Amino acid sequence: MPLLIDGHNLIGSGAIADISLADEDDEAKLVARLRVWRSKAKDRMTVIFDHGITGGRSIGLSGAGVTVIFARNPQDADDLIRNRLHKAGKGLILVSNDAELRRTAVGAEVEVWRSDEFVQRMQTKVRKKGAAAATHEAGAESHVNLSEKEVDEWMRLFDKGSKKSSKKRKKK
Repeated sequence: MPLLIDGHNLIGSGAIADISLADEDDEAKLVARLRVWRSKAKDRMTVIFDHGITGGRSIGLSGAGVTVIFARNPQDADDLIRNRLHKAGKGLILVSNDAELRRTAVGAEVEVWRSDEFVQRMQTKVRKKGAAAATHEAGAESHVNLSEKEVDEWMRLFDKGSKKSSKKRKKK
């Protein structure tokens, strides 16, 4: 099921011990963690944050099944989430501790998970998929398994060429 995540609410909840609103890169850290969880859980995720430098979808942070959206002034994340809840209906899960958003979700027949419940569910899914033990928190890995296609894409992105072109260079 698709997940709609109240980003700063999740960070501020303390449910993820090593990510804090005091961190300068809190949004990027959360998105990195969500990508790892999403790779194991396969649930599409949309995370909405309060005001960023520019509003709208963040192309730089979005990817790997996680869509990142920043609210544009004068709106805040709650406004965007409320709009999506009214349009979505059944088949969506809201992740938030915000009491008003939770009431809106229930009225729109949207399932609601508290932040700590969401984190616990994601950690359980990751462990069931054969990931590292709970002491090695998802998203804090020093490595991530990528397919050959993903490696080629990253290599092209960073102008290092694909594996095929790397093999050609090695032969020379």
